[in-house]
Amino acid sequence: MAGLLLSTSSQAGTSASLREYPDNLFGVSFDGAGAVVATGYHGAVKVSPDGGRHWISVESVTDDLLRRVTVAGDGKVFAVSHRGRILESEDDGRYWRVVHQVEQLYLRGIDFADAANGWAVGHGGVILHTSDGGRSWNEQALSDYRGRDLPRLGAVVAIDAQRAVVAGEFGVVAATEDAGATWHVVTEQVYPTLLDMAIVNGKGYAVGLNGTLLSLAAGEDGWQVSPMATGTAQHLLSVALSDDGRSGLIGGNGLLLTLSAKGLAPADVSSRFPLSYSWIGGVAIGADGEAVAVGQGGAILRADAIDGAFTPVAAEAAPSTETEQVTQ
Repeated sequence: MAGLLLSTSSQAGTSASLREYPDNLFGVSFDGAGAVVATGYHGAVKVSPDGGRHWISVESVTDDLLRRVTVAGDGKVFAVSHRGRILESEDDGRYWRVVHQVEQLYLRGIDFADAANGWAVGHGGVILHTSDGGRSWNEQALSDYRGRDLPRLGAVVAIDAQRAVVAGEFGVVAATEDAGATWHVVTEQVYPTLLDMAIVNGKGYAVGLNGTLLSLAAGEDGWQVSPMATGTAQHLLSVALSDDGRSGLIGGNGLLLTLSAKGLAPADVSSRFPLSYSWIGGVAIGADGEAVAVGQGGAILRADAIDGAFTPVAAEAAPSTETEQVTQ
């Protein structure tokens, strides 16, 4: 289906016209009931109440690039922007407000362990933490980073109120066990820049530039990090895991891959979507196994399961003769 369903709802019940241009999308997240929120360039926000089958555009109160989005529970959704803003919605993404801002800071990732406890990360090694549902945010920092320049942190996974893991530039992976009082670096200066991460039940993956895929596992002596072969040098931009952690989805430049016990495999993507000439910036898997991938040109692909057929349901990428490369 070419084109987007548009809504004119906005903050405080006022009316506003929305951009009809299909802005690139980078973030996507499910709630437990099958609602989905996607975010991207120029403050783009798309919401779906039915597992990604149908979508509307809503006003986000900013024209910032909204890099990532996460569902925190109890109807709360949070997104981060390239101008240091943290946005909150309390009704599954319909209405938004800015709850925090750090001037001249690019925020790249956000995640909540529950409705109260969450972290956001960005450039300059910045880590922001909330324990009151986003009402206040406190700055934290890497405790034992040895590099000359602080890394751009691109991903965070909030495991519970005390534990979280971050990843980013210079192949940095760091973890906290004490709500962020200390952040100990697990690895740095070994792998390329990492752009996204997913962890379930103590195991997960981080993805990044040049086809980088790392396996992550929590152990008695801390987190273990191991590289995995992908057979591609294309940048991997996004990763998601199912609720049981047994299957996953990876998006990147010109590719969408499934991840299972059998390894990596190309997803079944409809020929109506020019995957070879496009990029997938965000992926998510719902509680019932349905999957959504978003990316270039406002594209939104959906499948009933990650091993099912992914078809465009909202927008298709503009025709192109070569793959647009996304790095950071």
